[in-house]
Amino acid sequence: MPDSFSSMPQPAGAVPPSIHHSAKTPKLDPRIVRTRALLRDALIQLMEQQPYDKITIQHIATQATVNRKTFYLHYETKDHLLYAVTDELLGELFGEARDANSFDQSVEELQRYIAGRIFTYIIRYQRFFEVMFERQAMSNFVQYMKQYIARFYEEKFAKLPDDRLPVHKDVIASYISSAYVGVIHWWLREGMPYTPEEMTEQMIVLNSNGPIRLIQQQ
Repeated sequence: MPDSFSSMPQPAGAVPPSIHHSAKTPKLDPRIVRTRALLRDALIQLMEQQPYDKITIQHIATQATVNRKTFYLHYETKDHLLYAVTDELLGELFGEARDANSFDQSVEELQRYIAGRIFTYIIRYQRFFEVMFERQAMSNFVQYMKQYIARFYEEKFAKLPDDRLPVHKDVIASYISSAYVGVIHWWLREGMPYTPEEMTEQMIVLNSNGPIRLIQQQ
């Protein structure tokens, strides 16, 4: 399994761990969108049933009700599909916050939306994230997810002047992303002892008394 996304050939539709919300992408043929959705759902369903290394391309094609030739029209290997699915799910973590300007709303409102969205979304794809965290289908998943979340916050903080902050913006973004990934991993490992709503409040308190306070002071 590749150690980083950039070290492997990238399948159509897959993107590196960054949030390209401002880029205009060509509109895909609805048939392509539908086929990729079928393949994505098939992989997620199979990962809920068996170890990733036991899943074959034929398994994925059969589950998706397409043939192997159709699979290869979109992805070269199942690893390519895995990275594409991972990027899609991580990208959807932030919902409308990806396109919103951080300063069109208060920091508190943005944090509440993001935290609530993340924990609700993790519940929706619980088994996928459990497999990714625990079974290591992607060997670098934890770091990959941290980089994805950090890049999101770096873009949100881009307009803040570094010389007015006691800590660099990229350090703040890294701190927040590591906190989220660590807490999500713990939450899943412990069987989700608290509701998404409770976790949202906990993260808001933690962030508001840590890195977010630095932003609020500006």
